Amino acid sequence: MDFSNFDILTIGILAINTDHKIIYLNKAYSDFLESDKESLIGRNIKEVIPHTKLDQVVKSGVAQLGVWQKTKRGYLFGNRIPIYENGKVIGALAERVLSNFDEVDTASEKLREMEGQIQYLASQLTNMEINNNVQLIFQSSAMHRIVNKIEKVAPLDTTILITGETGSGKEVLADLAYKHSGRQDYPFVKLNCAALPMELVESELFGYEKGAFTGANQAGKPGKFEIANNGVLFLDEISSMPLAIQSKLLRVLQDKEVVRLGGNNRMQVNVKIIAATNDKLEELVKKQKFREDLYYRLNVIQVNLPPLRERREDIILLANYFLERYCNRFNKKPMSFTFAAAQMITSYDWPGNVRELKNVVERLAIMCDSYLITQNDLRDNTSIYSSTAASVVSLKDQLDQTEKRIILSTLEKAGGNKAIAAKQLGINRTTLYSKLEKYKSEEE
Repeated sequence: MDFSNFDILTIGILAINTDHKIIYLNKAYSDFLESDKESLIGRNIKEVIPHTKLDQVVKSGVAQLGVWQKTKRGYLFGNRIPIYENGKVIGALAERVLSNFDEVDTASEKLREMEGQIQYLASQLTNMEINNNVQLIFQSSAMHRIVNKIEKVAPLDTTILITGETGSGKEVLADLAYKHSGRQDYPFVKLNCAALPMELVESELFGYEKGAFTGANQAGKPGKFEIANNGVLFLDEISSMPLAIQSKLLRVLQDKEVVRLGGNNRMQVNVKIIAATNDKLEELVKKQKFREDLYYRLNVIQVNLPPLRERREDIILLANYFLERYCNRFNKKPMSFTFAAAQMITSYDWPGNVRELKNVVERLAIMCDSYLITQNDLRDNTSIYSSTAASVVSLKDQLDQTEKRIILSTLEKAGGNKAIAAKQLGINRTTLYSKLEKYKSEEE
């Protein structure tokens, strides 16, 4: 393993192998320990720093970010990062960020400034409660645009088509549209087209007269359109509706009349339609699995709800909201996520979206006993850890990424002044320019 890139850094770097032996440390770290490098190489990390947990990182493969470490010299602040090669942990890296009280005081001052910014941002976060029924937790600009669009079109006499992946929250948006529709005094009726057998969809939508089919209620039954008259009808999973029923639905939307199954009487209905799907209807139209004319009728106003991975700003807000709710439900003391756990939750792609996040947080609220939910809790009780760990990168890439992070961070602290940054990093300007050009080309 080549750690020579770290020799020039003023930030302390130390590495151990799977036997917990020190295999590398740069001058900055050896100076902090007040020992020469040669006397430390090969020694067990516990002999040098008795209270370290770097050996735990080797065992777990889980990074520990933003941690305080007790040493003979006092406390230091930094990160512990596992080293992977070919998908296997082969050691761990310690990164010393702060090591004296002057640096701590400076960092504390910056944290106080950040606290004020956080309080301001918290006041800007949207936590909408409408009639105590619809609650949206978000701060992403994407969700702000969607909510504004819903509020704008909901009162209009037009159909709304909500698209998005499974579990992304399409029904919550439908609830929001209903609350802004101006029809709140009338029924809001929901029908999941995928949850009914094909032969029942028609009778559920349009109703039936007595004796319409074997087993029919002798008094007949009103359909969803009749029940929702003057209100809103939400058709979830509209792509699952049989083609034969699609043509009848189109006729009702055009004529605003409904005829019960087995009947002849035409009944006028005034219903606002909101439809939702996790399928691409335009592709189903091409495959002749969805009527083109119905698609255009429904797709007057389309609202596309992005998956959680495309609005990561909302993930930890939702996680904290669900955690508070489940702690109250299960009569447990308030809990919170550690910074490292929150980072892991935010970086996970959540293929099941909000529904998956909600279920995971419920499990954590049940299984965790401490007031802090850690990375280890995620590893023991969820698949988030294994999914995140599966996406490991090579040793060289990890070292390059660490070097890049340190260089860019130092440059930012220097206000973009390359000469000052090079001096603080302990490298010449030519080397710094070369690395910055490399980072620029990678982004392009």
